[in-house]
Order: sequence, then structure tokens, then C-alpha cells
Amino acid sequence: MEIEYDALDAGIDPGGLRTRSNVRLLICYILDSLKKPIKRDYVITSMQKNGIANYFEIIDAFVDLRNKENIILTDEAQDTYTVSKSGRLIAANLGEDLPLTIRERALSAVCELMVQEQNETENTAEIIKQKNGYMVDCHIKGFESDLFSFQLYVPDSKQARLVKRNFQSNPEMIYKMMIASITGNAEFAEQTLEEIKTRGIRKQRS
Repeated sequence: MEIEYDALDAGIDPGGLRTRSNVRLLICYILDSLKKPIKRDYVITSMQKNGIANYFEIIDAFVDLRNKENIILTDEAQDTYTVSKSGRLIAANLGEDLPLTIRERALSAVCELMVQEQNETENTAEIIKQKNGYMVDCHIKGFESDLFSFQLYVPDSKQARLVKRNFQSNPEMIYKMMIASITGNAEFAEQTLEEIKTRGIRKQRS
């Protein structure tokens, strides 16, 4: 039987979701898999930017799922959603109908966005305008105080934003490299550099 593609396909990669039922199914699958309220924007971004589904189809799917009470708005201010009992049944019964690569890619992207938010909350980076450039003031939080902090001068705002973004995306790597440097642990430094390289390759492929 020939599949009828009823979803908009603008911006979708080969192998992306081209039926509205599959778009709705993936949303239920993501929310069910993560077992906690998730920001709607994280789901939209993970599906759109990875070429999994069309932006407007994702928006419509959220509306439809909410109207049918398959998903529940848990916090209006944060725009977070969780899956309902009926949504869990949909994910359990039909989730494996979705390609494994689609499921893994979408879940991985949502998790990365959640980790990024946590890093930005727990590890702060403030850009401070100086007379001849910018100072980026970075802090890694410990239990009750800063675990590690540093200031880095850069000549322009573009580099300042780049430093802030890279720090908040991988604060643990910066901390590991600092520990390796001041302890003179070359093996630990090499392991950390290899991990940074591996993450960079994964981002290029995603």
C-alpha cells in the first residue's frame, strides 16, 4: 500500500517525517522517553534544525495533541509539556514505527538543549565592556561557592560572544584542562583533548 504524504516537506532532510501522524507520534515519543516536563521550543528546535520535520507541521502537531489531551501543558510561563496517559499509550504502541535514527537524533538534540540550559544556569559568563575591548567573566559553580572562575580579555564583541558560548557549552572540559595544566598531568590533558575532538566531530555530523 502506497503511503500518502500529507505533511509539508520544506526544510526536511531525506528520511525525515512526511506524514502528520508521524510528527505527532515523535512528539509523544520524545516526551514519554524523557519522563519530565520539556520546553516546547526544545522539541521544535530539535526536530526542525535536524531536518526531521517541517516547522509549521510541528507547531500544528502540538496544537492537535494538546486539543486531544495526548500531551499536557505543565507550565504556561515556561511553555513546558509532558505526555498524558493516552500519549504514553501512543508512544508505547507506535513509537517503534518511527525510524530508529530519527528517534535517536531527536532525543539526542533535545537532551543537548537541556544540558545547555543547565550549563548556562549553573555556569555563568558575563561580557563586560572595557575601554579597548571586552572582558568575559566566567564562573563554574560548586556546592556553595565558585569552583573555578577566570576572566579573559578579547578585542571585540564577536570574540566575546564566542568565548561565552563555548564556555557555557563545555564548562567541564575547560575545568578538566585547567586541572591537567596546573597538575602537569599530560595523560589527562591528552584524554580531555581527545574528548573535545570527538565532541567536535559529532557536532559536525549532526
